[in-house]
Amino acid sequence: MSTKGGRMETLKEIREKRGVKQIAVANYLGIARQTYAQYEENPRVMTVAQAQAVCRFLHCRLGDIF
Repeated sequence: MSTKGGRMETLKEIREKRGVKQIAVANYLGIARQTYAQYEENPRVMTVAQAQAVCRFLHCRLGDIF
């Protein structure tokens, strides 16, 4: 599990740490950037398939973002 200062990292923190823009992840998922931004605010609204795709793209585990 990714932690930062004893807490889990957010999806946004993981993405930014890897130097990836929201639009790049959104394009990979085939969704609008605004929709992906909502996922960063509340990852639980993603489907399991979308969450798995985000993790593949960002090279992290589901447990890192949930």
